[in-house]
Amino acid sequence: MKTQRVTSLVALLVLAITACLTSACGSSSPASTLQARLLSLADLPAGWAAAPANSDSTQTSAPCLSSVSGNAQAGTYATAAFVEGTSVPSLGEELSSGPHAQQRWQTLNRDLAGCRTATITIAGKKVTASIAPLSFPRVGTTSAAFAWTLTVAGIRVGVDLILFQAGPYAGYLTYSDLGSSAIPTVQAFADAAAAKAKTGSTAPVPGSVSIASAPVQTANTALGAVAYRVIGSGPPLVLIMGYGGTMQTWDRRLVNALAEEHRVVIFDNAGIGGTAALPAPLTIDAMANQTSALITALGLGRTDVLGWSMGTMIAQALAVLHPDQVSRLVLCAGYPGNGSAVRPAQQAINALNSGNQQQVMADLFPAGQTAAQDAYLAAISSYPAAAPAPAGIVSDQGTAVTGWWAGDDAAGNRTGTIAVPTLIADGTADRLDPLANSQTLATLIPGARLVLYPDAGHAFLFQDEAAFVPVIESFLG
Repeated sequence: MKTQRVTSLVALLVLAITACLTSACGSSSPASTLQARLLSLADLPAGWAAAPANSDSTQTSAPCLSSVSGNAQAGTYATAAFVEGTSVPSLGEELSSGPHAQQRWQTLNRDLAGCRTATITIAGKKVTASIAPLSFPRVGTTSAAFAWTLTVAGIRVGVDLILFQAGPYAGYLTYSDLGSSAIPTVQAFADAAAAKAKTGSTAPVPGSVSIASAPVQTANTALGAVAYRVIGSGPPLVLIMGYGGTMQTWDRRLVNALAEEHRVVIFDNAGIGGTAALPAPLTIDAMANQTSALITALGLGRTDVLGWSMGTMIAQALAVLHPDQVSRLVLCAGYPGNGSAVRPAQQAINALNSGNQQQVMADLFPAGQTAAQDAYLAAISSYPAAAPAPAGIVSDQGTAVTGWWAGDDAAGNRTGTIAVPTLIADGTADRLDPLANSQTLATLIPGARLVLYPDAGHAFLFQDEAAFVPVIESFLG
């Protein structure tokens, strides 16, 4: 598929930066003793896999680094590279030793400080990367950091390059991801690399550096088992998934960004993954009660809640039925539950249920936003493979959603009693949730704030994540 080709291209391009500073700019001579001091799969969270550190199909031209190749023969070098999921993020490392290793490290640091651009060629296509110094905590004995930024098929990619010295070893680590990499995540990998270089061993990097590598856990609640992942620290923030989605449907970029200020919990709704099914007939109110049971089991107390699509219905019901558990609400692409909902066109519903990825993405992203769509697909590809929501459960969810729209849920008719601060947001081109629904919600919930994103659809929170996260953080305080 086109998206798979795009994400593979992204992975090759960012790994080419590691190649630039090793084989493309000089030869390497790996030694087993040196290789043993590089990060290995055993040091990384689950979900990472080995990748080729160098690629014969890539070339990098950076005249500002030409002096590095002159020292490349003077020491011993080893490289390693890894990728999470099928494309990004990716991780590369080089480690060197020998009488001139420190000198080469200093030369590389000096040259990078003077670099502003580099050109990467892959499959005959050239991409220009901009280079700038990066403010970064110290790693090892001494370190320096640089940010590479490039755009591939409309997708912005950030590569953090961390140079470090540890004992007799000099090396660097590259961490690439969609958009801008999270410094705490990069720091965890860089600290592990420096520790292993110095001592020969390191504590494994925790899975909590990314929601995609955070382990699935199970909470035993009063309404059955609930499978969840958690990341970050700070005030709790529970994310409630929408119709037909699993935990793996959350864009990890959004979750990781929110986790910089919050303890973020994502989970599977009733009957999905390791979460227990609920008695028939499935309703929004019942799913809200199970969400409440999860909050209780995890001891979260009063928590902020963000729901997307059907998740906004569950979030509203949670705030009505269990008001003592909700501090603030963020409703993304929400629907009223008092019988006034404007239903989407049947064509949009059919596309969502088609099982055809192209049709589903057309429901979530407007035409002309293919780069945002491809970036989203690349982001969710980082999760370990998981089974989709069972067809029977999706059908039951559809019935529950229809009941909410019709005003059949008790909680849906009491939206006006929600007393917590509420942020309502949507894209102006949402095919699955007519704009009138968000506008209605904003009038039903006292004091609610409405924020709209132009040329964005049902997945606006992923398409406009860079703009939306600061709005969320400001709202949550």
